[in-house]
Amino acid sequence: MQDILQVVRAPDPELDDVVRRELLIQSGDAARFSNLLGFGLLGTVDAIMLLSQGQTTGLVVWSLLCLAWLLIFQFFVPALVTGPARALEVGHSPARIARRFALGQCVTGAAWGSGCVFLRPVEAAPELIAVPITALVLANAANLLFCAATPGAYRLFHASIVLTGGLGLALQQNWGLVALVVFGAGGAPPLARYGYQQVAGARLLARQNSLLVGELRQEREAVEQMNLRLAEANAELRHQATRDPLTGLPNRALFSDHLASTLARSRRAGRTLGVIYFDLDKFKAVNDTLGHGAGDDLLCQVGHRVTAVLRSSDVLARLGGDEFVVITAAGEALAERIRRVLEEPFGLAGRTVRISASLGLALDDGRLGTEELVEFADVALYRAKELGRNRVVVFGPALLDGAGRRASHRPETQSPIAPNVSHWSMSPLE
Repeated sequence: MQDILQVVRAPDPELDDVVRRELLIQSGDAARFSNLLGFGLLGTVDAIMLLSQGQTTGLVVWSLLCLAWLLIFQFFVPALVTGPARALEVGHSPARIARRFALGQCVTGAAWGSGCVFLRPVEAAPELIAVPITALVLANAANLLFCAATPGAYRLFHASIVLTGGLGLALQQNWGLVALVVFGAGGAPPLARYGYQQVAGARLLARQNSLLVGELRQEREAVEQMNLRLAEANAELRHQATRDPLTGLPNRALFSDHLASTLARSRRAGRTLGVIYFDLDKFKAVNDTLGHGAGDDLLCQVGHRVTAVLRSSDVLARLGGDEFVVITAAGEALAERIRRVLEEPFGLAGRTVRISASLGLALDDGRLGTEELVEFADVALYRAKELGRNRVVVFGPALLDGAGRRASHRPETQSPIAPNVSHWSMSPLE
């Protein structure tokens, strides 16, 4: 067994153990098959010797001895000899199984070789002595072919045949056949070595390759799992990079991307896009009186309420603090709905709290950039606060002075939609 491990070397100690177990399993299965062939070989030898009308006493003794051991080997010691896979499952060590297997092979060789001790040449046909010799050769060949993966056990089988067969031939003074047996004893081990190198080597190499394939498959599955976890982690990082951690709404970066793409689509479709910029009136008072936890809760509730009145195409984002912004094509109507829904009382820290919101609306005129649109909505929001809060102001150029700064004390007109919506003068900039 050590020889074959040198021929087909496993890449690591764990695989060495697997190869040893595989050697025992292969050799045990092969020995059982070889043992089955022994029944047919024994019957053939008996038939030839009986037809020769030679003495039957020795033939009967030899046949019973071989038959008994064939049965024992095949049926009564499967866990120790012919079934190493089962023996390994119940906890027998590979070394113990190998010793039992070698012992079984040794007894088998002695049983076959004893044919030359019990069988005598037939006087009428002395050439029939070749029959037991042929039986020994065939038995040896069968073991060589089927048990080549464990050369130690095969050598014991071969040595037992040589010793018992040579002894029987020497008792018959067939010195020529003794010389032939001795010569065969020297030539069989190299032949066995070559046989198990070729037969068992190919088997173990295929087994080792299958083990390596299994390991590669496991590594590939591990890599796929790692890639999946990395993809999930990247998705989570992208989510964290583009979402407000408190409300889960888009943050400023994601809002800018949405605004740029939505503005381009709206202009291609000939629709007017608006940006609503709003914050909460007296939000600082909520933090100061109820605590920052209540303030965070209020921001989350505002996000839920405003989201509930948006259309599927609208986008709500939190820019920071209590500042929110909406991308919409609904314009004044949506701004007024947001103002009204935020007038409804909130439940915070076990108390009922009423707040309001100031909103600025800027509408795209086909020439504004995204930053200008947001800035103008912020200018309108600033004016809404100047006018007393809790109102909507629609941006117009009159909100800016000639230098592009916020103007004040300009006339305004009330919107026909609601008294809290003001259209600032749309006169051109000076």
